[in-house]
Amino acid sequence: MVFPGFDRILRLREHSTLVLSSIGLVVIVLVLNGCTRATIPIDTAATVASDPTEEPLEEATPQRESVFHTSGTYAVVWKPDDDTLKLHVPAGIAGSIVDELEFDNNGISVTGNTTSLGSSLWVEILGPDGEMGWVNSWNLTEDVAGEDFCADPRILAILEQVTQAFLTEDANSLMSRVNPKRGLVLRHDWWNPEVIIRPSDMANLYISRKDKIWGTLSGGDFAIEGSFTEIFSPLLMDVLGQIPTAICGEIPSGVTSMPVVWPGEYKNLHFYAFHRPHPEGGNRFDWRTMVFGFEYIQGEPYLTLIVHYHGDV
Repeated sequence: MVFPGFDRILRLREHSTLVLSSIGLVVIVLVLNGCTRATIPIDTAATVASDPTEEPLEEATPQRESVFHTSGTYAVVWKPDDDTLKLHVPAGIAGSIVDELEFDNNGISVTGNTTSLGSSLWVEILGPDGEMGWVNSWNLTEDVAGEDFCADPRILAILEQVTQAFLTEDANSLMSRVNPKRGLVLRHDWWNPEVIIRPSDMANLYISRKDKIWGTLSGGDFAIEGSFTEIFSPLLMDVLGQIPTAICGEIPSGVTSMPVVWPGEYKNLHFYAFHRPHPEGGNRFDWRTMVFGFEYIQGEPYLTLIVHYHGDV
């Protein structure tokens, strides 16, 4: 099955094929031969994510804002599986809690009312028991079915563009595909903290040299510290530069002592996984997977996060 216009999308490659797996997942094999790869040091002015709900309390004035799509349904995001999304009345963390939503709740209806508190946008929603309350829009994402995501040809176009952009270090091309609300969220391992490249910092992705803390190595206290070029870019190159297979909705893995887990806070975000298997006849622990997570904003998909998985080499 080939999506209409897909042949035009893949002109940057010498060869590309698209097939449908036996279990109904879209699989795309990208042949990356001929892509140039610069060796100029790069970095990103990223910051560790902070809690967006901790905003200064201000007087709330209900309003309708075009920046938030007030039609359709929503799902909870950026809440770990041991936490819930609280509904407040009135809007703001000082408001009384009238209901709670589980970290993986979806099918959420919005009333259309929004209000700004500090730098946060709060949205009025209907709780599971019909109770109306307010939540931070940071914790809502447009609800999209997994099968619809996997069948969306725009995702394949984005994957093609961002893959080429990472291989050629093209920040401008990346900027147009990265989430304009959250920026690009990177995790060296699923258990390590988020490192965020803000939308305003994307233009400096390959010229900034600021070091970041990416977490710690598994099984020890050794801190992973360095620039995007030193730490995360080589991992991307190792996967994207070796004819990877991209699979929708599954995370391919190899032999490892660590579990392969899609973090609970991203439960309602869909993804494609790029997998580089271990060398034939080589170390079975020497495999690597990059998972590209997406979010829809007013019906348009954007690359939102990349999570790295690997064996214990």
